[in-house]
Amino acid sequence: MNHPFKTSAIALCALLTAACNTTTPSKEKTPEENNLRVVTWNIEHLAAKNTEGCKPRSNEELTELQAYAKSLKADVIAFQEVGSIKALETVLDKDQWQFIISNRKDSPSYTCRGNGLTSTQQKVAFAVRKSLVVEQVVQHRQFSDLKMGLRNALEVQLNYRGETLSLLNVHLKSGCFVDDYRRSDKDSCKLLAKQIPLLDKWVEDKSQANAPFIVLGDFNHRLSAPYNRFSRDLYHPNGLANNAPNDVTKASFFNANLMLTGCHPYYPAPIDHMLVSNTLASNYVQNSAQFHYFDNMEPKKMLSDHCALSLDLK
Repeated sequence: MNHPFKTSAIALCALLTAACNTTTPSKEKTPEENNLRVVTWNIEHLAAKNTEGCKPRSNEELTELQAYAKSLKADVIAFQEVGSIKALETVLDKDQWQFIISNRKDSPSYTCRGNGLTSTQQKVAFAVRKSLVVEQVVQHRQFSDLKMGLRNALEVQLNYRGETLSLLNVHLKSGCFVDDYRRSDKDSCKLLAKQIPLLDKWVEDKSQANAPFIVLGDFNHRLSAPYNRFSRDLYHPNGLANNAPNDVTKASFFNANLMLTGCHPYYPAPIDHMLVSNTLASNYVQNSAQFHYFDNMEPKKMLSDHCALSLDLK
């Protein structure tokens, strides 16, 4: 289970998780409904057969997942912990969505803790409304090539208002929940230390190209405190030394929901984030970042161990 994380004050992740909403049919969309809603959601071991894997679901729970996904009113959903395209089709209508999934080679299965079942794959994936044009898909295997079992980063480039909008879906190494990953001897922190420069390079390349982008997903790290090393390394402006104080005014991206807390009762510091480029600042709907809570928030009754997290672009 992946939870705590931090969002630095320079340019980083916008955490979002979404509460259930019902859609009222109408002939014309309201201005709010014309916005582009982007969501990230670690759906926790979603398998093609709902009775399999580390998070088996009853038919009733699967129906609740479907209703919850619809209530998000999303245009794009970045998923983490998805077994396959067929797994996504159990939650979303394939006639309305186009699905894109990591091409990472399947990793060995293992025995799940607590239920003795055999694990299914954990991959990142996108669901994009068919009304949107996907211009390009980029598989960033360098994130997973570090060690068997790590996840790819997955990039989709959408045509958004005549421009290319890049969305990078990440699910970083779990288990390194310390404030300074560089000072830890844990294997998880050593692997995370190899993934962070890859993410930093992607952000810097997009920033230098003045390209609109959002990085979203499960960072498996508490990024919200300004003293967090990951945050400082990612947010440093214009190549400043890593030990230099953050300067928000020079950052190339921003944290859309710095003040939000995580939805899980046991983990108030969120680890799901959204980093939004400054080139999208005029399109970002202020204060739109939100957690979408489940109807039942008892830890053992939650539909997954992460809530969905959303933001809106005008």
